[in-house]
Amino acid sequence: MTMVGRAQEFGEVLSAVRDSRTDVVLVSGEAGVGKTRLLDAVCAALPSVRAWGTRGLSHVPLAALAHLVDPAATSLAEMVAQVLRAVPAGAVLAVDDLHGCDEVSLAVAVRVARDAGRTLVGTVRTADGRVPPVVAELAASSGTVMVAVAPFDRTSTEELVHTLLDGPVDAGVVDDVWRRTGGNALFVTQLLDSARHSGALHRSTVGWHAVRPLPIPTGLRSLLPTRLRGLPDDAVAAAHFLAATGRANDGEVEQAGHLAGTEHLVTHGIAAWAAETVRFVHPLFAEVLWDGLSPARRRSVLREHLTVARALAPHDHVRCTVLSLDAGEVVEPGRLLAAARVAAAGGATDVAVRLARASLDRVAEAWTAHPEVAAGAALVLAVTLWETGRTDEAVTVLRHALDRTPPGRDAALLAVTLHKVVLWGRYDLPAARDVLRRQSARYPAGAPVGVLFAVAEADALAYAGLPDEALALTSGIGDGTGLPLPVRTMLATSRSNALAHIGRTGEAVAAVEELLDQVTAAGPEAVAGTRDKLLVYASHALREHGRLDDAARTAERAYDSALADGVVFERAWAALCVGAALMQAGRLDDAAFWARRSLVTAEAAGMTDCTRVCLSVLTVSYSSRGLPPDPSWVTYLRSPEAGLGFLRHTVPIALAWAAYGEGRHATARDLLRQGQARAAQERAVAAESWILHERLRMHDASGVRARLAALTAGSAVGAARLTLATGLERACPETLLEASAAFEAVGSPLYAAEAAAAAARCAPSRAAAAARRRADELAHEVGDPATPLLAGSPMPADPLTSRERLVAELAAAGASNTEIAVRLVLSVRTVENHLSRAYAKLGITSRDGLVR
Repeated sequence: MTMVGRAQEFGEVLSAVRDSRTDVVLVSGEAGVGKTRLLDAVCAALPSVRAWGTRGLSHVPLAALAHLVDPAATSLAEMVAQVLRAVPAGAVLAVDDLHGCDEVSLAVAVRVARDAGRTLVGTVRTADGRVPPVVAELAASSGTVMVAVAPFDRTSTEELVHTLLDGPVDAGVVDDVWRRTGGNALFVTQLLDSARHSGALHRSTVGWHAVRPLPIPTGLRSLLPTRLRGLPDDAVAAAHFLAATGRANDGEVEQAGHLAGTEHLVTHGIAAWAAETVRFVHPLFAEVLWDGLSPARRRSVLREHLTVARALAPHDHVRCTVLSLDAGEVVEPGRLLAAARVAAAGGATDVAVRLARASLDRVAEAWTAHPEVAAGAALVLAVTLWETGRTDEAVTVLRHALDRTPPGRDAALLAVTLHKVVLWGRYDLPAARDVLRRQSARYPAGAPVGVLFAVAEADALAYAGLPDEALALTSGIGDGTGLPLPVRTMLATSRSNALAHIGRTGEAVAAVEELLDQVTAAGPEAVAGTRDKLLVYASHALREHGRLDDAARTAERAYDSALADGVVFERAWAALCVGAALMQAGRLDDAAFWARRSLVTAEAAGMTDCTRVCLSVLTVSYSSRGLPPDPSWVTYLRSPEAGLGFLRHTVPIALAWAAYGEGRHATARDLLRQGQARAAQERAVAAESWILHERLRMHDASGVRARLAALTAGSAVGAARLTLATGLERACPETLLEASAAFEAVGSPLYAAEAAAAAARCAPSRAAAAARRRADELAHEVGDPATPLLAGSPMPADPLTSRERLVAELAAAGASNTEIAVRLVLSVRTVENHLSRAYAKLGITSRDGLVR
């Protein structure tokens, strides 16, 4: 039986049962945390007999053990003897809800465990961490072991959600489930069941994502009103107060005069204190109760909260603004905008959207009188919508705002933001450039806002893979001092992209790291996702520079931050950056996990560039492990590359690995050579260096060393690649071992293992054995993938030349001689000659033989 997230507790129970000093094991925890599931797993692993305590039958003697005892038995000794016969020696008597047993059953169960060498394992429901009085003495006994089962943490909740839905799930859904259920396994199950049945969750080809808010389970909607019925008015009033926010601290409860009512809720198991905070025992109770209140009652409760919030120090500006809005008070647009900016900077994206919309609603008639407030609200709203995956809404907000904002700094900021959203949200370079063309035409030459448009143009050039042009444009801008932080961020990321593109990876890292420290101190100016965005770009630059461990850690930091901020866009890219770094490190299973995590989010948000690179990482990770990639991935990667920006060079690498995994080795090498040629043409130095390395890994070393030496890739990984190429070209084991050490230093055990394996093939016997041993150790560290360079020498038994092999593979795939000639830029007669020689060498007479 699979135990999601409970391996430690399961091990503790088994260890206790096997300890001769243990008579009783009590599995304790709140309702719904998974105690029964854990007991089921114990019973599946050990000889056992089940019994169940029932609160409704706790007054009936022997009710829990009735199925094990003859009803005619009257003495305790006789009952014990009969239970002993039912529970074999060395077995477990497993009792669910031991605290709900009648007194006689409990006494018999304990007597059996203590006197007869059996072990009693029972579940016990706790409240505020305390066991029920009926089992308190048993819990304190020296022969009793307590195993506490707490609610799941977020990681275990994610594992449970993936298990229950049987597939990858968007991290936003997982976060919502964890936040609303508190990690309670029962509540998680109920919420997901309700979401599936209502259609709130949709399963695409890559995983699950939400198409609307997950509904409250029907059973819970009736449970809370039933439990509140009959309680005094002060308890109901306290429940209403608590429902507005889901939790409250003791100072807020006391200030509002709800202490007595709150204690009633705690006594009746509806609420619980945790340190100085009270909350409902079920996280969804607040939603259930609040939904059932009338609008007038809600406003009354919110005014209570507002009075308390204004009385307590320190004063929470955002909270008071939200409460004022919800309580029906008139709030000035400027105050709403200020609160929206603070909320966005703090990652409260839902609150930021709400406050920014409210601000826009209140300035609809005053765009001319107060354009700075309207434009500011539109910017906060649009950027937050975009970062949370709602690109089309963001574009609509920005276009509407631009139509109503007179030319000036505010309008220029709106235009630059619209360009950014269209470019990176829709991946539409022509449309993004059209935005700049149209909007810049509103200003005379030399206007002060021209620098904003220059930064946006540099961003477009970097995206398009035109690094020299981008750097030339940014060189006249300086460091961006005096520009708004989002524009300075665009400037830094554009420079970083362009520098990494041409192999100046150390400078690329510095370009974003210099700005990261300033973001923390920026306060409300730092809109949601700015910090996360810089971390993503830093991870990309670090990976290109060869600092793979740092790249993965930085991207994980970005992912965690984006998840906490509710930022969908950067969350997808951050997960992808983790996967890409792990892929180059050779941790292929982990790389695939992170790529899948990114893919679900990217597809749901319509992030086509991110989706394509995700599929590239997945294809390489699978094929490098000797596993066939999903055919749909390869089909997608072969589709037209419209919209794919500077990361397009990952595609030929992925397609080459897919071909190699299918045994089409010459095709794989040809794809890499084509990809390298395109990268060289576009001066994509970092990408070309990577592709050249992939050629080495597929036993295609021709001309690679000379080309790597010519590239100006001043990075540790670039140097390691050149050392590998030199060692392979010269068949020098010492040089190959140097390459192995260099790859290990940059954080890639797989690349290091491949270099050591190559050294073993050309070293003297003793040195070869040592190199092989080192290669095996490094390969084992990453799961022993059977990559070509790691597995052995390049196809020694292949009688065909590389050109004959490529022509033969294309013919076997169904291409005609004319099609092959066009593809390889050969004459039809040359293709026929290659095929004729291939037939003779392989001992066949037709294309049918090639297919076989």
